[in-house]
Amino acid sequence: MIYDTANRLLLQFHITGRCNLRCKHCYRTEGDVETLSYEDIVNVIEQFKILRLQYNKVNQIKKKAHVNITGGEPFFRNDIKEILKYLGENKAYFSYGILSNGSFIDDETIKILKETEVSFIQLSIDGNREMHDSLRAKGDYDRVLKTARYLEKNGIRTYISFTANKENYKYLPLVARECRKRGITKLWSDRLVPIGNGKELEKLLITADDFYSYRDTLKKAQGNVFTKAFFKKTTVTMNRALQFLDSDGCYYSCSAGNSLITVDEFGNIMPCRRMPIICGNIFDSNLSEIYFKNETFLSLRNCTVPEECMTCKYSAHCKGGAKCQSYAIFGDFNKADPGCPVLTSLANEY
Repeated sequence: MIYDTANRLLLQFHITGRCNLRCKHCYRTEGDVETLSYEDIVNVIEQFKILRLQYNKVNQIKKKAHVNITGGEPFFRNDIKEILKYLGENKAYFSYGILSNGSFIDDETIKILKETEVSFIQLSIDGNREMHDSLRAKGDYDRVLKTARYLEKNGIRTYISFTANKENYKYLPLVARECRKRGITKLWSDRLVPIGNGKELEKLLITADDFYSYRDTLKKAQGNVFTKAFFKKTTVTMNRALQFLDSDGCYYSCSAGNSLITVDEFGNIMPCRRMPIICGNIFDSNLSEIYFKNETFLSLRNCTVPEECMTCKYSAHCKGGAKCQSYAIFGDFNKADPGCPVLTSLANEY
């Protein structure tokens, strides 16, 4: 069987649940836990290397995989430097990045990140100073921008992730300007998903009525031709679910369970951390077994277009939008993305 996606395989690996922040929209609710030992982490990565070989063979491709290390806050671990060195030793098989809040990055950490050839560090900004700090922690906005500039000055590509809600997305152009001033490599945005702590913010979800305004604001953040020419280093991307609608963004379909597999801080195996369907656990199963045999993974790889999307001209590319949004709202990832404005207009035609 040849799957219709030939993206490189991606593992999002939550190596700890411990974190120094308590962000209001975090998808976690479990508190400070760290159940995985260094040996457990190595075991997962070794399983992932085997899965990469099988995935490439099935898809008839020859690609390195990629691992995103995250948490919690991954730099909270006492053995993080040993973990980074181990990842660097396996660069022939996969590249790696780190999703962090940037609180614990110092000169020694920078040195190890460069030696192990980290692809990027991703930090988060979610609005202007007041908005961001209200969601994350007082003083965090200035600290994140300072850390991002520090990383870029030391030759480490830095991405800024912006979790958009109904109140904060208007600040995307401002955040883009701050990124450009500091030579940050990339700014990207996706919508708030109401799971975990984020369930409390469900009233702030970007709805179908809000979506085009959000999309236009993101497009404005990209800047005009002169901005792009003058600030060549900084890219504002539009390659997440639905962002291509009536714009020049890239077509996008959800990769959960297809080219994406997730292991959380308890060893649970899921198609995506924002779609927390536990399909197994590394302590009694393995990544290959779950990826190739689990019904949820198989269903996601079928990429069935939701019935309500069948008449949409984008259906072959979009395949229903963000599966995590559908799962969070309806408890069913086979339904259409509830934030889709095209779906709303189609429904109004009947």
